Amino acid sequence: MNSIPDKAHIDKVLSGDKNAFVYFIKTYREMAYSIAISMVKNEFNANDVVQNSFIRAFKALRSYRSDAKFSTWLYKIVVNESLKFIKKNKRTQEFITFMDDPFDYSVSFNEAIENFEKKDQKLEIKKTLNLMKPKEALLLKLFYLHEESIPEIEKITGFTKSNIKVLLHRARKSFLALSIQHNNLNNG
Repeated sequence: MNSIPDKAHIDKVLSGDKNAFVYFIKTYREMAYSIAISMVKNEFNANDVVQNSFIRAFKALRSYRSDAKFSTWLYKIVVNESLKFIKKNKRTQEFITFMDDPFDYSVSFNEAIENFEKKDQKLEIKKTLNLMKPKEALLLKLFYLHEESIPEIEKITGFTKSNIKVLLHRARKSFLALSIQHNNLNNG
């Protein structure tokens, strides 16, 4: 299930070549950072989470089972380290709450993204994701931006399939509301 380079580097590290672990840092750092920043909302803290995740992965490499992709195993460590960080550094934040309504948020989510000007789209998406709850921002990023499947997200996050679907629904609603607020502030 692992790529050949992953397997070869795992074998090298387990045989005592600690420098072979650099391959994993170079290969998976960007996605690990993307997951961490989605959850902890701060570049400095995300870098700490990623560093701690790689240290934890290095120390736990002997316990890694090759029945899952190495990347999935590593990203699960990043999610857990992020959740640990959030719990440790609990901040009081206000989040928007919504009442259930029949509005089709999946269509509106896509429309909200299209409403951002093309040149500012990436920046506006990043700003909006940073305003969201960590788990919701993470799932939107994994599902829409990194195009991970729900089964793969289950493996990465440890969330159940139904929990992922509920969180994605809430996340789309949150993203839509925040994008509407942003447009109203910029156009008003």
